[in-house]
Amino acid sequence: MNIRSALLSVAMAAVSANSFADTTGPERHVQQFLNVLNGSGGKPIEQLSPQAARQVLIDAQKGATLPAADVSVKTITVDGQNLTLNIVKPHNAQGTLPVFMFFHGGGWILGDFPTHERLVRDLVNASARQPFSLITRPPRKRISPLRLIRPMQQPAG
Repeated sequence: MNIRSALLSVAMAAVSANSFADTTGPERHVQQFLNVLNGSGGKPIEQLSPQAARQVLIDAQKGATLPAADVSVKTITVDGQNLTLNIVKPHNAQGTLPVFMFFHGGGWILGDFPTHERLVRDLVNASARQPFSLITRPPRKRISPLRLIRPMQQPAG
């Protein structure tokens, strides 16, 4: 093995080791957020009522400065059903951008665009892409999963 190959091997090993070291555990901002959540002294979210758990997500966004982005709402019709979309673009973006679909967490009970808007804006600015996010409303009653699955099981027309 010549000197050049040996140095290249050592450099690649160092980069690999550093990359691995940087990916263990949560990213530092995520860890700070988790520390705040875990240090709040409140009940774990899974022990709260749906309304109280949703309020935790809403309150977590209060006071946060939202990253700059251009937000618009568009309604489209698919198979006779109206779907309302949030469209978020990097602030002052020009031209056509690649897109991605964003599905918020919390199912149809806890999450919606307002509870995840900061995350969506962060993703938009970090990726220079625009998401489409379906606008959902929290249900008044518990939704049976069968009501959601049955339409998907119907053969296309």
